[in-house]
Amino acid sequence: MDIGVAATTARASAQRAGRKSGVRIRMLDSTADSDACARFLGEVWRTDPDHPPLAGDVVKAMADAGSYVAGAFDEADGDDRLLGACVGLWGPPGRPGMHSHIAGVHAAARGRDVGYALKLDQRAHALEHGVDHITWTFDPLVARNAHFNLHKLGGTADTYLPDYYGPLSDGLNAADESDRLMLRWDLCDERVVAACDEDSGPAPAPASVGSTRRTVLDIDGDRPVTRRAGEETVLVAVPPDIDLLRTRRPSVARDWRLALRESLGTLLADGARLVDFDRAACGYVLTRGEGR
Repeated sequence: MDIGVAATTARASAQRAGRKSGVRIRMLDSTADSDACARFLGEVWRTDPDHPPLAGDVVKAMADAGSYVAGAFDEADGDDRLLGACVGLWGPPGRPGMHSHIAGVHAAARGRDVGYALKLDQRAHALEHGVDHITWTFDPLVARNAHFNLHKLGGTADTYLPDYYGPLSDGLNAADESDRLMLRWDLCDERVVAACDEDSGPAPAPASVGSTRRTVLDIDGDRPVTRRAGEETVLVAVPPDIDLLRTRRPSVARDWRLALRESLGTLLADGARLVDFDRAACGYVLTRGEGR
């Protein structure tokens, strides 16, 4: 697909998604915008007000340097209510790409597809600048993010990164180790186009995924249970609400971190292919063996 044509289509898709979500997305390029973005990110990640994930002056410097720094505002309230924000960095010369460092949506706006509209705007922006892929990391224990990234957006991931950022002093990660999956979003890929441009719902699972699969990491009550399976298609389950577990049963949350690192991390390291996230089963779908 010609990238210019893809960019035009992607921009129309982003505008349509914004209208459906009732938001207006624009670049955050003023000092006031940067400070508002920093405060917003601090609220979403539940940090100390004086130590947001990104300080206002850093946000401003990134915007001035030409990075993607955008906010989603409630259409009904104009610029008075920031509902989402996203910051992405360009790759080095000669390696066209974007790395999306941080993105978040206010809890009060969940269910409106604000995050979807924001990511589609980022996709259009990247394509308009000649870039055909975006990468970012996400916590593989957070089921809603896994479903959003892999199923709704059509992204892929093949690298498990143990304790990637080291300790994170925010209210979401708590004392947990910062394991991450590195996601790649190929902006012109067939699944991504189907998910983002054809207004046909989430990306379809690849045809190679068989109907017969076995669970190699399962849930028993709220605890992880490892099982043996020899099938080509396997499921790796995660808890439906890891945030709640971290608050109420931190030791169980820690067990999940180690179990997922061992199961999902080992599968990917051995060459298994992560093809989807099954929301009903609350787990990752992977294929392994010949043809992967």
